[in-house]
Amino acid sequence: MQISTLSQSLAMRQSINDMRAQFDDLQRQLSTGLKTNSYAKLGTDRNAVLSVAHQLSQLSTYTSTITKTGMRIEVMADALTRMNSIASETKTTLASSGFELVNGKQTSAQIQAAMQFDEMVNLLNLNVEDRYLFGGRDTQTRPVALPSAILNGADGKAGLKQFIAERALADLGADGLGRLTLGTAGATVTLGEDAAPSVFGFKLANVNSTLSNATVTGPAGAPPALDVEFTGLPQMDEKIEIGLAMPDGTTTLVTLKASTNNPAGKGEFTIGADANQTAANFQAALDQAIGLEARTTLKAASAVAASNDFFDYVAGGAPQRVDGPPFETATGLRDATDADTVFWYRGDLSGTAGNNFVAQIDDGRQLAYGARTDQDAIRNMVKMSAMLSAVEYTDAEDKEELASYKALSNRVTQTLNFKGVQSLESIVTGLGLAASTLKQTQDRHDLVMASANELLGDIQNADPYEVGVKLTTLQTQLQASYQVTAMLSRLSLVNFI
Repeated sequence: MQISTLSQSLAMRQSINDMRAQFDDLQRQLSTGLKTNSYAKLGTDRNAVLSVAHQLSQLSTYTSTITKTGMRIEVMADALTRMNSIASETKTTLASSGFELVNGKQTSAQIQAAMQFDEMVNLLNLNVEDRYLFGGRDTQTRPVALPSAILNGADGKAGLKQFIAERALADLGADGLGRLTLGTAGATVTLGEDAAPSVFGFKLANVNSTLSNATVTGPAGAPPALDVEFTGLPQMDEKIEIGLAMPDGTTTLVTLKASTNNPAGKGEFTIGADANQTAANFQAALDQAIGLEARTTLKAASAVAASNDFFDYVAGGAPQRVDGPPFETATGLRDATDADTVFWYRGDLSGTAGNNFVAQIDDGRQLAYGARTDQDAIRNMVKMSAMLSAVEYTDAEDKEELASYKALSNRVTQTLNFKGVQSLESIVTGLGLAASTLKQTQDRHDLVMASANELLGDIQNADPYEVGVKLTTLQTQLQASYQVTAMLSRLSLVNFI
């Protein structure tokens, strides 16, 4: 029998080393769960693994974007939902509360509006993950000024209250007739607009008359005027209605009826002994009626116009201030400056308000989303609450102040009904649709990621049962090899003989 040669011994040792290396690799597979620790060892499956891994990396990025975007949308939707609730609460309070001045200057509805105005400003200044949500693309600038600065001004700059006060002087005019002039010549009464054309006060809209023995002409001319010429005596209860346009875009009617009462009651003029006397009585009654209308409805309309001047510059330009002093005789508005006026909104003004954020949520697919403070519905909500917070009264028993308060309340309620215009609910609905798109996209990503991970698992993951069997078999082989090696190492010629 031939005794093992050196080469045979070395071959066996190499075989044992190979089995040992295979044993170690199987142990690694069992502990890590992976067939190999490098893509190079995957052979032809390497390209497939690299492609799927890249896809999973992209989907992971999209998923992260979707998660952050969804959080921002949820916060914005919750804030605007709360603002919509405030709108409903404001309307309910205005309808149910009276004209009791709780603090000597404002009603309970106004005090509540002030607190809610403060809350809304805080909502619109929400900062999530170091970015403001309601300032459009400018995420690093607080979009809305502080409530006190908006209402009262700050650092020598005018706030809303000053805008309202200056505009009231300009709209009512020096004589309190809403920038209208009234005169009588014989049997003719003339009512006209300011000789110097202005944007303030009443504007003559139309006239409707059932007066007999009276000729009504106009409004016509420059500046517009209307004439009422009495050619005789009108009959009892015949009337004239004069439509007056106001600076907030609304109109009001001044109605006077012919009466035999002397003195005439409210809304009446006394039929005189002749045409001239009747004209004089008509002028006096018209003077009272227009003055009353100026101190009530025009005053409310003026506050709305001033609020528009203060808040609506976001549509382009700057806040508009009465070009005075003197304010009572001012004829126009001027651009406010950053040096003399608080600019309530400091966020992004580029493009169309809303949908100013863009999120990449899939290959070749972006989602535009967002809500911006200068959107009509949001701005109107802020404007109405601020205006209610700013206007003040002096006497709860004053019927004129009561009428002015009611006129103001009606305007607030009409604005907050959002009829025919963008509403807070519509913005929230838009955010909800964006959230739905995110969820649908994420669901699709989850399915793709699950399939991709399953494919990777088939290629990369080691079967623990198969590895276990191989380990057991290899362990048996190694033990046998070690035994054979040990036996060979003890062989010698002496032992053989």
